[in-house]
Amino acid sequence: MIKFSMVILMIGTFFIGHSQLITTTSKKVSKLSFDSTTNIFFNVDVVSCFRELAPNASHLNTPLGKRADETPLTLPSYTLGISIPLTKWLKINTGLSMLQNGEAYNWYSSVDDSSYSYTSVFRYVSMPIALSAAYGKKLKLHVGLGIIPGIFTSYKKSEAWTDEDGTNSSEETTIQDDLNSFSIAAQATMGFEYFFKSFSIRVSYIYRRQLNNTYNEFEDYIHRSIASGGQIAFTYFL
Repeated sequence: MIKFSMVILMIGTFFIGHSQLITTTSKKVSKLSFDSTTNIFFNVDVVSCFRELAPNASHLNTPLGKRADETPLTLPSYTLGISIPLTKWLKINTGLSMLQNGEAYNWYSSVDDSSYSYTSVFRYVSMPIALSAAYGKKLKLHVGLGIIPGIFTSYKKSEAWTDEDGTNSSEETTIQDDLNSFSIAAQATMGFEYFFKSFSIRVSYIYRRQLNNTYNEFEDYIHRSIASGGQIAFTYFL
């Protein structure tokens, strides 16, 4: 009876040890992999927008004037799109985007209460096209590179000023017929994406640079927008 009990104990110890080994092994099996899911996504970009600005030397070569003192302007943009695998590690992303560029200007008198400021915002409906890859476990490093062709939709310049007596005034301008109807920009992103069972959340740094002139060919300036900042993306796996 004692020998039988010892045999049962030895067999039980063997199976317990073996099951622990299997459990330990299975815990180690979480491998690094590329993201190959098909998904729809919604991006929100919050970026600091500015521009490269120079006189149009082939036209009137107009000096920049106060525009040389413009400052960056923080603006959001939004994208709804789809991401489809091309290979085991590379994906193509496209969709529809409401993209904004802009700049600001602020001036304050050093001798009285007078001041002057404005913001200029250029809006486009765009169709971004990008290649991307994400690699890791549940938390993956994500990189992307692409172009953003867009159609100009609206412009708004909001001006505000205070005269020397402290009286405040403001004005909005929404008609601008000297703007190029087409825009194209290059964009790069890098960040981290965390994968859940049916969706993921990604936080990235984004850099965007316009490749063509915001204005028409025979206008006073050559204007190309630049933007950098943060992007948060929500994806749902199909």
